[in-house]
Amino acid sequence: MKNYTFLGISNGKKFCISGVDVFLHKWRSLGECDIVLHPKTKKPFSFSLYEIETENKKLQFLAGKFDTDDWAFYIEATDDDFIF
Repeated sequence: MKNYTFLGISNGKKFCISGVDVFLHKWRSLGECDIVLHPKTKKPFSFSLYEIETENKKLQFLAGKFDTDDWAFYIEATDDDFIF
């Protein structure tokens, strides 16, 4: 399990990562999954790794659903500052 940063939860209508609304783009599955922890309960969940490519950005993120119908998003933790 890698270290991931929890970005937030969405109802599936809008969610931006680095200024890109992920729901306006096609998600390409990278065929990988990893375990993330719910930010409050620390319960483990298996989420899939996706990639979005825009004209000038390529984004990778883990996404899935907790025990609700809302989407949750994570990115791999790095030492760099990440602005979303």
